[in-house]
Amino acid sequence: MTAPAPAARPASPARSPAGGRRELAIAVVGCLAGAALILLSVSATWIHLRVGTGSRTEGGGATAAGPAVAAAIPVRLGGGTVAPAVTGLGLVGLAGVVAIAATRRWGRIVVGGLVLAAGLGVVIGAGRIGVDPTAAARGATPVRQIAPDGVAVLRDVTATIGPWLAVAGGLLLAASGLLVVLRGRTWSTMSARYEAPAARPVNPWDEIERGGDPT
Repeated sequence: MTAPAPAARPASPARSPAGGRRELAIAVVGCLAGAALILLSVSATWIHLRVGTGSRTEGGGATAAGPAVAAAIPVRLGGGTVAPAVTGLGLVGLAGVVAIAATRRWGRIVVGGLVLAAGLGVVIGAGRIGVDPTAAARGATPVRQIAPDGVAVLRDVTATIGPWLAVAGGLLLAASGLLVVLRGRTWSTMSARYEAPAARPVNPWDEIERGGDPT
């Protein structure tokens, strides 16, 4: 008596194509939303302050006492002025929207890594300005122009919500890039659904029944 054949092991279920398309759509939308939030934020005011001019000592430093020579001037500094690198990283994220949808496999992984790095760069750059706006304002061109020969005296320096909006956009970019790095290799391209289906092999008997020549 022969032993019964062992039962066949069930095949591991393949990941649903619909799930891959959903993940791709999430990554594209997240990248687009993050880049848009960054670029919108840098067009707004990030720092409010008043700038006066003080005299220098013989050693080149600012005077420690005494009022400013000129009255303090209200100044508003935009994100593009104090953080031009954040603008560039936002444009990288915007380009990533198209690249994520158009590339596949390892090319998409590289794009995801670039988007992830851009998002982290925005978080670090914008977050630093939100925490310490004085350091960013001191080196801004409009501030230096007010006191070309003296020392700029900064007063009432406050950061707006602008840097933190950029941080939120950077987090969206980083999350989208991380999703692409982890899962993007198995996704299809957006144009895959429009590709022509592969031709089915011709059955010779069906061709003979239709009156054709299978050769």
